[in-house]
Amino acid sequence: MRDSASSPVSVIGLGNVLLGDDGFGSMTVEVFRCAYECGPEVEIIDLGTPGLDLAPFLYGRDVVVIVDAVAAEGQPGTVRTYAESELLDFRAQLRLTDHDPGLQECLAQLRLVGRGPSEVIVVGVIPERCAFGEGISRTVLAATPLAIDSIIRVLLERGLDCRKRPQPDRPKLWWIVNPKLEDGRAYADDAPLLTC
Repeated sequence: MRDSASSPVSVIGLGNVLLGDDGFGSMTVEVFRCAYECGPEVEIIDLGTPGLDLAPFLYGRDVVVIVDAVAAEGQPGTVRTYAESELLDFRAQLRLTDHDPGLQECLAQLRLVGRGPSEVIVVGVIPERCAFGEGISRTVLAATPLAIDSIIRVLLERGLDCRKRPQPDRPKLWWIVNPKLEDGRAYADDAPLLTC
C-alpha cells in the first residue's frame, strides 16, 4: 500500500468476505495486487465494508476503480465495467447487504465540496449468493481473471503503468476455506479457483 496523498489513482476492493460472493472485490484486488505491479501513482487497497469511511480514499483522486459484487441484470459470474453515470442511473448497485458501502453518498459529499474524483469506474460481478459463511461460489471465482483483465485495461487505457510481476506474491485469502496455493494458483477441494 502506498501513501494515499501521493497516489492520484486508486484500485479499491469492496465487500464483506464473510458473505459469500460479496467478498469478490476484496479477493480480486488481493489477487491483482499479488500478480501485477503498478507505478507509484496507483494505490491498490482492500477496504472491506468502509461505509462513509470510504470518502477519504476517494478524496481528490484522478481515477478510482472500485471492484465489488453488483446487483444488476444478468447471469451470476458476469463481469461488467460501469462508469459513474451508470451507477447513478441505477443500471447497477453496489448495495447488496446492509453493510455495504455508500459509494453514492460519499461521492455526493465530496462533489459538494469540490473534491470528488475526476473519474469513477466500477468493475463488478453479478453474484450467485451472498449468504453468511457460504464462501465465494465457483461461478464468481471463475470470473476473477476477467475482472483482473478489466482492471488492467482501465489502467492501461489511461496511460498508467501496470505489468505482470516476474514472480507473483502469495495472495492472502484467509477467508477461502482450505485454499492450497501452488504455482500461482489457488485451489480448494483440488479444483483450481484462481490464477495469479
